[in-house]
Amino acid sequence: MLTLPHGRTLLLVGWILVLCIVVGSLLPKVPKLDVSEGDKVLHFLGYFGLTLWFAGLYPRRQLWVIALGAFTLGALLEVAQGTLTDHRQMDLADLMVNTAGIVSACILALLGLSRWALRLESWLTKGTFPRSELP
Repeated sequence: MLTLPHGRTLLLVGWILVLCIVVGSLLPKVPKLDVSEGDKVLHFLGYFGLTLWFAGLYPRRQLWVIALGAFTLGALLEVAQGTLTDHRQMDLADLMVNTAGIVSACILALLGLSRWALRLESWLTKGTFPRSELP
């Protein structure tokens, strides 16, 4: 993980996001967006946000590990929906939308958005963050 003054807190928030995705994927009743294919929008945004969050906490060279972890989480949750619950079903389309969110987040991370945590820390510490740490 990057050296961040509030790194543990940011990491905790990331794991809370993971927990929200797990619980949301296995609950019988899930919130619905009042738009066409709202379920798919939630899948995209969930995995996009999760990937981008962790991309900001780790060095860029570990982006592939983050992407693989997010994909594996999505795949395991789809299998769990189909095998461990009788109120949810496995859906390959959900996994594809998850993957689209992950890939989109990776592209934006490579374009510089992965620096969000460093910029946030710099702002929170009022510019006292070492400039050598900023990519």
